[in-house]
Amino acid sequence: MKRPLSFFGSAALPIFALVTILFMNGCTNISGASKSSTSLSSFLGFSELPDWYVRSKYRYSDSKWIDNDFGTSIHYRDVGEGPVVVLLHGEISSLHTWDKWIERLSQDFRVIAIDLPGSGLTSAPHCIDDTEETCAENLSGNYLAHTFEYFIEDLGIDKFSLVGSSYGGYLAAQYTAHQHPEKIDKLILMTPMGFQQDLPWILDYVTKPGLNILNRYFQPSSIITTIVDNFYGESDKIQQVDIERYIHLAQTEGAHESNVGQLTLVRMLMEYGMLIELSDISHPTLVMWGELDSWGDFTHAERWDTALGNSTLVTYPTYGHALMEEDPVATAEDVAAFINDEPLPTIEGLGFNSFTIEDALQDLDKEALFGKAASEANSVSTQENEEESLMEDVE
Repeated sequence: MKRPLSFFGSAALPIFALVTILFMNGCTNISGASKSSTSLSSFLGFSELPDWYVRSKYRYSDSKWIDNDFGTSIHYRDVGEGPVVVLLHGEISSLHTWDKWIERLSQDFRVIAIDLPGSGLTSAPHCIDDTEETCAENLSGNYLAHTFEYFIEDLGIDKFSLVGSSYGGYLAAQYTAHQHPEKIDKLILMTPMGFQQDLPWILDYVTKPGLNILNRYFQPSSIITTIVDNFYGESDKIQQVDIERYIHLAQTEGAHESNVGQLTLVRMLMEYGMLIELSDISHPTLVMWGELDSWGDFTHAERWDTALGNSTLVTYPTYGHALMEEDPVATAEDVAAFINDEPLPTIEGLGFNSFTIEDALQDLDKEALFGKAASEANSVSTQENEEESLMEDVE
């Protein structure tokens, strides 16, 4: 439900909006924000887009909906067959971030991705006493945890592997440690929130007491592009279509207040830390982290790995916080391998589709290592093997 503004407040906001944009100029993707905004009002951050418009633009042919216990319609996708894998996005994001992962993982698994309340096509929570109205102020950590817990129950899922990114990683760890550990097969945490750290300046700006009130009424598109820039290890690699999606989905009905609410939850974790006992999690866990992460803290990767009882850590030197978007192929292959109890392609820098053991052996200087005679003998042996292989092909 929208709060009325005083005349003085309404008159002051345009000036404050311009000051905000000028302040952030040079620190963010102003060009991307202006190109992706639907109007000047949208660019300045005064207007919100109607849900019907955003849903018609960003829904999938397989989009599904289910009501939570509070009367909010939850958007999700359910694709593929096999062991169940559930995907939880992070703050200021949506299930769209998993598109390439869903394409890959649905070949071997039943993949379920959810738009959490306050995000994506689910948009802001609705009022409990009037579900036609938006009550973004209802968003809380307990609201998100409750919605996810009973989403799984309503779909009748008894066992699954759970993937969580950023704040979604925190929710995934909380679900595994304290809510339903019996349901979890494997746990995958991508740059999860949970330990204390320094605040990214844009998060501090949006959620700082006093400014957080103003940011509930207006949010220039440049705020969203600045956050997305922080998600990527190299911001110049962000696609314009992704910037446009982030902006549009962050400007749905009630989204301004929901965005502040989401970021406030993240701020609380960064300032005070989590209450989860990670040692309670004994499930096989994969921790994934980009070494250029400027939204989270890369030094936390080893802290998570150490605190968890049964963990594997994989890091990506050239990526940041949004690994599923920065390199969806390699990261999805790592996750598929982990769930299937296979070696991870990226572990120890081998990389996906990089080279084989045979390639490595061919590159060795055998003469220097073993002497000329051994090298010539190996060459003859290799030639004989190739000839035998050719003869088998002919037969």
